[in-house]
Amino acid sequence: MKALLKIFGSLLIGASIGLAVVVPIIALIDGQPLSQIFNKDFLVELLPIGWVLIALFIAFILHIILHEGGHLVAGLLTGYRFVSFRFLNWTLIRKDGRLKWRNFELSGTLGQCLMAPPDKPLEQIDTRWYNAGGVLANVILVLLALLLMWALDLPTWLDIFLKMMVFIGIAVALMNGIPMKMGGVANDGLNLLQLEKDLPGKQSFCNIFDINVRSQEGQPYSEMPEKLFALPEPLHWKNSMHVAAVLSSATRKMALHQWEEAYQLLTEACNYKDDYMKLYQLEVENMLTQVCILTGRDDEARQHYTKEVAKYVAMHSATQSDKQLTAMVVALALDGDRPKAEQLTQKLEANRDKYIHQGDVIMCLDLMHLLLSTRPPQ
Repeated sequence: MKALLKIFGSLLIGASIGLAVVVPIIALIDGQPLSQIFNKDFLVELLPIGWVLIALFIAFILHIILHEGGHLVAGLLTGYRFVSFRFLNWTLIRKDGRLKWRNFELSGTLGQCLMAPPDKPLEQIDTRWYNAGGVLANVILVLLALLLMWALDLPTWLDIFLKMMVFIGIAVALMNGIPMKMGGVANDGLNLLQLEKDLPGKQSFCNIFDINVRSQEGQPYSEMPEKLFALPEPLHWKNSMHVAAVLSSATRKMALHQWEEAYQLLTEACNYKDDYMKLYQLEVENMLTQVCILTGRDDEARQHYTKEVAKYVAMHSATQSDKQLTAMVVALALDGDRPKAEQLTQKLEANRDKYIHQGDVIMCLDLMHLLLSTRPPQ
């Protein structure tokens, strides 16, 4: 939400500065006193401009929410089960048969609707409608706005709002529908194409969603079926679903204390980091920081824990428990600050129920306590 407010605030500040600079210049050129320009009529003329900015902001929020709602409806219609619905940091999840609010943040995304695929053979699971649902929702809203503008004699304020809905809707639909990476994350169009062309990637897609559901319900990674963590064959590093499968596999290996296997897998991933999105690059470096410290490779951990990774960890530590784990191991092993490491462990224990992925919390607390016991005070 802060990022969104910054964008809107920048628009308002820019508009204010523009008026403060441009209007006096116009007055000097025309030889008019400022008091004659800044009058009631002038303020009345400014009202439409202010409403345009507000309407733009509201339209943007509505299209993001309805985009994710489109994924939800399309998923439900094709047999998927609801898992979570996020707008900015606000996330609605199903836990113990009830809907609950939690905070969660993911770089490069303003919203996300996660669902569990139907229990069917892989070939019968449809991924096209789920991925296309968001864009379809934006297009339907644009068409509805255009229909209202064409059919009705609308007041000015509503006409302006509907025009902003059309403008934002087209922009959001194009950004999500044209296959590309947005903010380092594959958009809906790219996911749709990759899943349709790649059966192993589609299997990874289903596995990752299943893992997400189980983790949200509190099942430890070590107790999940091993088949969910199988790597696609052949492994293509330019395919985001394949890389996501690698990260999931490495996470399970860490939960099972198979740190050398996790280290080898993540090191291989690091060697191919130029082939996949920025978000996953940061995740690989983050996990390698953890694994290197767990295996006593503190000097190598410093190479992975760059300023960029540290910023990424700090940005998501409030909503992702594995980032708390990174902060803890860095404090303990790299900074030599055991009191801070103990404090971070106690903080995660106290706030464990606030996190969405309880499977992550279980693993992180296990590794935190293990490190504290194996690295006694100097």
